[in-house]
Order: sequence, then structure tokens, then C-alpha cells
Amino acid sequence: MSPKKTGGFLRLMKDLLKTIKVFYRFIARKRFWFGLFMFVTAISTVLYSIIPYFYKTFVDNLEAGTTERLFNVLLIYVGIRTLALITNTLAYYLGDIICFDAAINARKKVFNKLQELDFAFHTSKSTGSLISAIKRGDGALWSLFHAIHHRFLNVLIDFFVMLYFFNQIDSRITIFVSLSFLFAIFITAFLIRKNIKARSKHNEQEDKISGIIVDNLVNFETVKLFSREVWELKRLDRSFVPWLKYGWKYVNTFRQIDLSIGSIINISIFLIVFWAIGLIKEIALTTGEFVLILGFVNSFYPRLYELVWSFRDVGKNYSDVRKYFRILDYDVEIKDPEKPVKIENIKGEIDFRKVSFSYGEGKRDAIRNLNLRIREGQSVALVGRSGSGKTTLIKLLMRFFDVQKGKISIDDVDVRDVCKSHLRSFIGVVPQEPVLFNNTIEFNIGYGKDNLSKKELIAAAKMANLHRFVMTLPKKYKTQVGERGVKLSGGQKQRLAIARMILSDPDIVIFDEATSQLDSENEKMIQEAFWKATKNKTTIIIAHRLSTAMRADKIVVLEEGKIIEKGSHNSLLNKEDSLYKYLWDLQTAQI
Repeated sequence: MSPKKTGGFLRLMKDLLKTIKVFYRFIARKRFWFGLFMFVTAISTVLYSIIPYFYKTFVDNLEAGTTERLFNVLLIYVGIRTLALITNTLAYYLGDIICFDAAINARKKVFNKLQELDFAFHTSKSTGSLISAIKRGDGALWSLFHAIHHRFLNVLIDFFVMLYFFNQIDSRITIFVSLSFLFAIFITAFLIRKNIKARSKHNEQEDKISGIIVDNLVNFETVKLFSREVWELKRLDRSFVPWLKYGWKYVNTFRQIDLSIGSIINISIFLIVFWAIGLIKEIALTTGEFVLILGFVNSFYPRLYELVWSFRDVGKNYSDVRKYFRILDYDVEIKDPEKPVKIENIKGEIDFRKVSFSYGEGKRDAIRNLNLRIREGQSVALVGRSGSGKTTLIKLLMRFFDVQKGKISIDDVDVRDVCKSHLRSFIGVVPQEPVLFNNTIEFNIGYGKDNLSKKELIAAAKMANLHRFVMTLPKKYKTQVGERGVKLSGGQKQRLAIARMILSDPDIVIFDEATSQLDSENEKMIQEAFWKATKNKTTIIIAHRLSTAMRADKIVVLEEGKIIEKGSHNSLLNKEDSLYKYLWDLQTAQI
């Protein structure tokens, strides 16, 4: 084997061991139940494995003419089979207890990890691929457990029981059976490795297809607006070309396993029985012993085939479980401090001091040596062309990313010294495009507050100028908003987001205002609701329509990641060569 292939094999084995270790961290979580399961499974398998011995006993008693003992043997035989059935059923029941617990905890761990992972992770990953990996991984956990503990373990115990009885007859049969078994395992390991690689390649293509389908469903409105149904179908059709290519490579590995292992099994059975017939001719083997050999061979070798398929299942499910568990390996880049500071009684003083930041794979120098101080209770509007750094500042403040130079502080505490969840708990955000849960209006408004009363819900909706609209709906607050709030208009979603922010009662409010696509009435309602909700609160507004910015205490104009001017609405309008005045004139000229 070449060094390259050897290295590849070692990496595969290392990866396999790592995945199995994580697998058993979940499976063996309840140690008592797992130990009991293993014990009962072993007892059940041993009981089933010794059944061929009774064939010999029946024949020996018939040949000896001791027919009166056959009834006693029959009772023991049936008793053994009954006990084997009971313990086998109990083993499956105990296995289900273990698997339910493991599946729940694995899914919770993965879900929690996805919650912890940074903004950058989620913006770079396909939701469809993640859903596909989780769905396959959860199913594979069950299948992998069954393959290892009900197939693999059973066949191994069966093999050693058979060797024990064969060794009592002729050690040469024991040696031959052992060699044929090891040869079958060696060939299986080689073929399963090919199967795992083919499965991984096929899964990559499957995830791409899932990504296309989910992307299409999430953005179905855009597809309809541009009449791209046929184009989307062709896009999906093209993605099936590599999917089919790797799919054939994957399924063809099964045919190789069938032919190779099937041939080894058939040749082994033929040689063992042929050998046994020869021993009978030499009178070196009794009829009972011949029947015992025949019974073990006919029960074990078909189960050896099961072992091969359990290896195949392990390979298939390993590929799925590995991708599922790999989610747990992603690092949280924006980490909480080891000794976090908890800010009590938030005043809302915000200070950006010599802040610089660049995106790793995107625009460099998104923020450059920026200084900005926001006083307690002050409203500040961030204004500028698209890409000037307005949204980046908010992401840095909320620690979706960390500054690379300088520092951001709230009440003189560096935000990096505060736990992310605590930091965000006192910041309320009304996003540019509110994304709602596929649930009721009531659920979405009250999402940020526990133990919400109906009175509080209605008060927040009224404050956000939403209540009157809700009361026109047949199901009122129980109305379903649809996927991502698709059943509501843009203005209704923004007012709902304001109501949600009001109920969370934040100390600092961020309003990523985007009312340019709304009619004047909706724009006015949203602005009124916003200013009412943010009275006496520290407020940052990303102003797209300058009619919102003009009411702010201070307007900050950004250009290429730097502050180029700041002041009140009137002072900036009176300033020569003011970018703010230029943008204001552009917008007012369009009215």
C-alpha cells in the first residue's frame, strides 16, 4: 500500500474511532440500562446459538434407541427456545429505551450547538443541507445501534459458540471455519471502505439537491414574481446529473459485496460439508456430529452474511452519523469570556473607540478607526450609502462579530467582557426585514417575554399601531402568519416587530428602518409607533428614509467605514458639501 493510501486509511480509521466514541457517549449515557441490555443480548444470543446442539442430541438418542429420553430433550429444547424468545424481546425493549434517550440527547446537543454557533456560520451554511444532515443523522443513530448490537454482536457470539462445539469434534474444522471467517471479514473491510467513500460523495450531492429545494420553497414568492418555475426545474434537473453518477457508484458497491461474500460463503459451506462427509466415510464422525456440523453451518453462514450487511449498515450509517456529529465540532468563534461581567441597571451609554473591522472573505476595512459616543437616552441615526458600515456597527455592538482593533463599551464595560446572551438581553432590535415564526400573531409578538398576559400583549400591539388591524382578522391574535410571516404585509410585519421589541422592554433599541417600500400611511404609522416605544431609551437607527433620521438627537453620516460628518438635521442641511444634504435632496426630490 502506497504512503498516500496508508495515510488515507489511517485518517479514515481515526475519523471512524472519533465518530464511534461520540456515538457511545450518547448510547452509554444510561450505564445501568446499557449494561443490562448487553447482558440480556448476550444471554439471548447464546441460547439461540446452542440450538443446533439439540439436533445432535435428538439423532444420538434415536440411534441409541433411547426414545423415552426424547420427550425430556424436547421439553428442554422448547424451554431454551422460549427463554431465547423472551430474552431477545427484552433485549430489543431495553435497546429502544437506550436509543430513545440517545436520540433525544443527541438532537438536543446538536440543536444547542447550532444555537451557539456564530452569525458568520449561519450565513455561510445552507439551511437545506443542515436539515438533510440532521434528518439523516438522527435516523442513522438508530440504525447504527441496531447494526452493531443486534447484528454484529449476535454473529460474533454465534461464531464463538460454534467454534466451541466444532473444537470438540475436530480442531481442523475450527481452524478452517476461523480462516474463512477472517477472510470474509478482510474482504468486507475492503469493500465497505469503498462503500463509505461512495456514500459520502453521494450524500454531498443529495445535500446540494436538498439545498436547492429548500431554497426554492423559502423564496417561492421570488420564483413566482419572475416566472422562473421552469428555470428552477432545470436547475434541479442539472443537479441530478452528478447525483445519479455517484448514486450508481454507491449502489454498485452493494453488488460487489453480494457477489464477493456470497461466493466465499457458498465455497466455505461446500468445503466444510464435503469434509464432514469424508469423515463419516472414515467413521471418524458420528451421524449426530454430522447433523450438528450441518446445523451450525446452515445457521451461522447465513448470519455471517448478516454480519457483512451489518458492516455495510455501519458504513452507511457511519457516513450519516459522522456528518451529524460533525456539527458538534464547529468552533464558536465569538466566545463568551471566562469571567464575564454582568451589567446591572443599564444606563445605555455606548462608546465606539478607535474601532476597526474587516470581514474575512468580504469587504476589507468595513469599519476604519471609528469613534462614536452615544449618551444615555440619546437617539442616534446612522446614515450613509449602502455598504458604508452602518449594519456592521450594529453587528459589532451585538457581538455577531468582534472588533479587530479598538473597543466597544456599554456603561464603560467592554462588550467582549459580557456574555453574549446577557448583552443581547438588554438590546431590542427591530430588523430591516422582520422574519417571523410560522405561528400565531400572539406567539410572534410575545416571543421575547415569558409569562405574558393578554393585557400586556394588547397594550404592546396598540402602542405599535397594530391592534386595530389584528381585530379585523377572523381569528384575531390566534391568526397564523405563515412561513417567515408571508401572510402579512411589510408594514404589518414591521409593526409586529416593534410590538415584540416593546414587550421585551430593552434598555437600548436598534431600529434597522426600511420603509422605502411602504406607502406613506404605513411609513407614518411605523415611525409614530417607533418613536413612542423608544421614548427616553438609548436608540440607534439605521436610517434608510431620512424622514426618520431628522427626528434623531444626532445624525452620524458614514462613508467607507468612517464617520465623515455628524450633527443635527438642520446643521447638516446648512453644511457646505454635505453628503447628508445630498442624500436628503435626492429623497425629497422624489416625493
